[in-house]
Amino acid sequence: MSEHRWTNEFLDSLREQGDPYADETVAKMIQDGTVQHAGELFKKLRSNDDIIADKHFPELKEFIAKTKKLPDGVDLERIERGEEAFMRNAFPACIALLCKSLPEGYAAPNLSLILNISKNLERHPYARLIAVLQLVINVGALRGFEAEGRAVITAQKVRLLHAGIRHIADKYLPEYRKRYQVPVNHEDMLATIMGFSLLVITGLQNLDVALTDQEAEDVMYVWCVFALMCGIHPPNEPNSMAYIPSSVADAKAFYAEFGKRHYTTAKENPDGVELTRANIKMLKHMIPWPLRLLGLGTIVPVYVVHLVGIEGAKRVGVRPVWGHPLLKASVFAITRGITFVWRKLNTVDDSADGNVHRTFSNIAMQFLVDQKFGGQVEFTIPVTLQNLHNMVKTP
Repeated sequence: MSEHRWTNEFLDSLREQGDPYADETVAKMIQDGTVQHAGELFKKLRSNDDIIADKHFPELKEFIAKTKKLPDGVDLERIERGEEAFMRNAFPACIALLCKSLPEGYAAPNLSLILNISKNLERHPYARLIAVLQLVINVGALRGFEAEGRAVITAQKVRLLHAGIRHIADKYLPEYRKRYQVPVNHEDMLATIMGFSLLVITGLQNLDVALTDQEAEDVMYVWCVFALMCGIHPPNEPNSMAYIPSSVADAKAFYAEFGKRHYTTAKENPDGVELTRANIKMLKHMIPWPLRLLGLGTIVPVYVVHLVGIEGAKRVGVRPVWGHPLLKASVFAITRGITFVWRKLNTVDDSADGNVHRTFSNIAMQFLVDQKFGGQVEFTIPVTLQNLHNMVKTP
């Protein structure tokens, strides 16, 4: 498909579109007094709940019934292949998400203004970022698109949460519509989902954990179906993929145009800089303190610059430290040594290929859970690939 599909005229039209059905549902709930304000809706629609909040809000019964059906023509075998490819690379995918996808997205003020509307990342960085990881796991894990599967429920919640944000945006960001049109519009939603898919795929390539071409296409397909279930389609055409990339190449064409249209400098985007700073601060705390004593406290900005690029990092206020190439080589060398010892002391199936970034991501994700919860996993983020398999109920 030609990249000329993503013209300014077409993308401008996407900025004028939101999600009328979800907006009407949330507005009715507030008008009827089911919820007193959107904050109550946000609190109860937690991303780590396995079921949607119809137990809290019976009024959502109609919305749930109408939005749980998969679009016509969905290839479930292809979805399963994409889920399996994701699961094999779950932990390095999380690193790519945190060190590439999020900082790149923060470079667009139309996204960062909305993301920073509550200052929640600055105040509660762990909870905010773990919720993002949870969303990615919900969509990528096996059987997510079965009846009442995690991906289906997550799409429903995303639509309601976005409707809640649109409800409060005019109050907290009164100039937003004049400059960026509808808050959480189709272009911005699509860019966010491409961050969870396309940028993770390219991030894995930069970490030498590349997927095969077919695996990349299958992973992209999973997220494109999720985008459709999130309401990104022409009005009254819930089965139409007209607004969604048809391949990895088409996704790259879209995201390149999105970046041209919206990426700006750090000076012009203080919210993006603030979000990135909070993100990096949290990620540094993921590194076990003994490893920080060995000099790995700098690994987070090194990874960010490595994955986003020097110019991309500057857009969100991250500058390469002095001697970046040498520091990067030194840090990665230390990491190789640590992962070598780790592999000798642990029998971890997904580190068998010896990839340093894959193994280091295992260590970081394990520490993320152990440090915060004392080993008690309160979210359904998996600790090992076996846990990831065990998350899914088998027949």
